Amino acid sequence: MGLFRRNGKKRRPAPSGGAAGSRPWADHGLADGETVECGRCARTLRVALQSASSVTVSHDGALEGMALICTACGQLLCSACALAASDNPYLPKCDRCGGQVTLPVAG
Repeated sequence: MGLFRRNGKKRRPAPSGGAAGSRPWADHGLADGETVECGRCARTLRVALQSASSVTVSHDGALEGMALICTACGQLLCSACALAASDNPYLPKCDRCGGQVTLPVAG
């Protein structure tokens, strides 16, 4: 997986299917505070790793600008793209495989 620079910052491309391992939400190789791109719209996102034992409850706009990861294929998405792929406004999904998305978990 290569790194890209934009405005002097290193950025990783969005993982492709299967590249993130068998547990993409945990085996992603991302660092807290890192910047990445949405796999659908290429929007710049910030990685905010959560604890494996935490539960995240969100409200409208709380996930804006944060990277979400598909638990099935490992694609990184912004909240707008993940919500657009779902028929439920409270349950974002992956636009590629239909899997559930979550904040990446700290390893």
